Amino acid sequence: MLLEIQIGHLHPLLVHLPIGIILLAFLLEIYSRFKPKKPFRESIEFTLFVAVVSALLSLATGWLLGEEGGYEEQALFLHRWMAVSFTVATILLYLVKRSTNLKLQKLYLPLFFVVLICIGVTGHFGGNMTHGEDYLFIEEDKEIVITNIQEAQVYAHIVQPILDGKCVSCHNPKKAKGGLIMDSPADLLKGGDNGILFDTNTNNGTSLFFERIHLPLENEEHMPPKGKVQLTDNEKDILAWWIAHGNCFDCQVKQLPAKERIASILNTLEQDTSAVAILSSKAEKVPKEWLTEIRGMGISVQTLSAHNSLLQVSMSGLDTITKNHLKSLKQYAANVIELDLGFTNFNDGLMAQIKPFKNLIKLKLQGTHITDAIGDDLKEFELLESLNLYGTGVTDKVFQHLTDIKSLKNVYLWKTNVSNEGIAQFQAKQPKTNVQLLNDELFRATVLVPPVIKGESNFFKDSLAITIESLFDDASIYYTLDGSLPTEKSHKYKDYLMLSNTAKIRAIAIKEDWKPSSIAESTFIKNNIEYEQVSLLTQPNEKYAGQKGVTLMDQKRGSINFVDGNWLGFEGKHLKTIIELKELSPISKVSVGALSAPSSWIFYPTAFTISISKDGVNYKKVGKKNMGMESPNAEVKLTFFELGLEPVEAKFVKLEIQSPLKNPSWHTEPGGKSWIFIDEIVLN
Repeated sequence: MLLEIQIGHLHPLLVHLPIGIILLAFLLEIYSRFKPKKPFRESIEFTLFVAVVSALLSLATGWLLGEEGGYEEQALFLHRWMAVSFTVATILLYLVKRSTNLKLQKLYLPLFFVVLICIGVTGHFGGNMTHGEDYLFIEEDKEIVITNIQEAQVYAHIVQPILDGKCVSCHNPKKAKGGLIMDSPADLLKGGDNGILFDTNTNNGTSLFFERIHLPLENEEHMPPKGKVQLTDNEKDILAWWIAHGNCFDCQVKQLPAKERIASILNTLEQDTSAVAILSSKAEKVPKEWLTEIRGMGISVQTLSAHNSLLQVSMSGLDTITKNHLKSLKQYAANVIELDLGFTNFNDGLMAQIKPFKNLIKLKLQGTHITDAIGDDLKEFELLESLNLYGTGVTDKVFQHLTDIKSLKNVYLWKTNVSNEGIAQFQAKQPKTNVQLLNDELFRATVLVPPVIKGESNFFKDSLAITIESLFDDASIYYTLDGSLPTEKSHKYKDYLMLSNTAKIRAIAIKEDWKPSSIAESTFIKNNIEYEQVSLLTQPNEKYAGQKGVTLMDQKRGSINFVDGNWLGFEGKHLKTIIELKELSPISKVSVGALSAPSSWIFYPTAFTISISKDGVNYKKVGKKNMGMESPNAEVKLTFFELGLEPVEAKFVKLEIQSPLKNPSWHTEPGGKSWIFIDEIVLN
């Protein structure tokens, strides 16, 4: 009997041979109809003969395998006798093909189709026995998602999925190997031909189940058998933990004590189903070069972490946003989950440019020029959870669009034109969305937004009017003109300022019961000396060449977007330049405008030296300013460095501006070739 069973185990090896051979014979038969040649007939006859032999072998080994047991009787009966039918039909097909009887030959093709039908039905019944009924068309089981491991059912949510994946294919009602069925609690407790699974009744004092899964893989009684997907060490430990605590079927994880290793394994089963977690798993990696390029445009962009490529983008406070700023982010728009456009020039016309950001979870539009017209575009953001419309022109009309955003949790509407009635109607339709109508009480101890310093230009010849504005009408603004820190003891801003000399204005907003704002800063340069030309002795990088020497004398300040064309960039080298004045002029101050953006490898100059000449040949050094290397920081900022001189007359002025040449030791890429960016050189 043992030999018979071993021979029966050859069935999985032989069962597919007649299928392939019969299909080959059928294809040859069809092909021969188009190109009738004698060799085809002989080839087909030989192929059918091999099919007969392989069908007989498959039938014999399958019949012996069925004697081993473990198969549902009705399924086994159907499979066996369909296999017999197929084998008999194949023999008849071969005989008809060899026959010269014309009447029999008319039955050849119909019989061939019968054989094909038999082989399909036989395979279907065999598949049902091996893989389960309706294997081809059964719906995929819904994946069990555990969001709180402590509340999870130990059997239904943890143990049963393990058994379904590794055991049930051989131990189910249609195929019960060893008389064991494992797809229900009742059948698990019932056990199989070898006894009860969970009782401690083996020689080594463990349960039958525990013993079988820990046997060596080569042992015939090891489960799952060799060749099947094996249980992992973690799965074995979980099953052992469950059995050790009474193999309960209705208990929760929190009800069973778990040692550190088991607790650690259980925690790996918990899944974060938040939008951020789902998007993180699909997010495309963002290259550092792209981040550097975007930051160079004055856009703050950060990944959620070193290992998470989702992006937080902020243009807050920029009043020069264009379509190009938003289009520059399009390549990795799917990664952007937070976009802050607050207190910018963003408006309805630019709204279409953020449509590609389909995965936005947080959108900040506070203090912008938007209206209800953005409503249709808001519906595009199906994952949006937080929307800030504070201080905008929206009205109750916006609610008809917000009701389409089912994911929305918070919407901020303070200082808008919405009515209490409109809010009430919206919340009745969408009670899960929290409408935040912020007020002074809610904003207590909150940091104020910095004031905005405005002037017609950063350069002037005679005088210049300056205004300083705060978002809050009742906030007080204090300022200084010499670059010192502003406090409540500094000048209080009332109406406007009229500058007649170079000034570095620093301003702060203060409001009772609020934290003071951060300091706003802007430099306005008086420039009453006219230049003939600026000659560069050191050439800038071709990507950041602006208008060469003209860039340093055009009285146009560069922005924190260093690709705006108003900067000259020098990589790993100092800047040397000669300024020729229109006429001999007295000079008492030199100002150098520079940019710092450490994440883009751009640093302030470390020093600059001034030399003067009346003839352009003989130069005399008259001053040097040492700034030193920057302290660790990640800010994108710009400033003017000034050097006062004893008044001296000159027609030519030579400047040597020193670069740090390499990134400092505190930088993320220490030793890399660094840059200096210069936009203006002003003489007074």
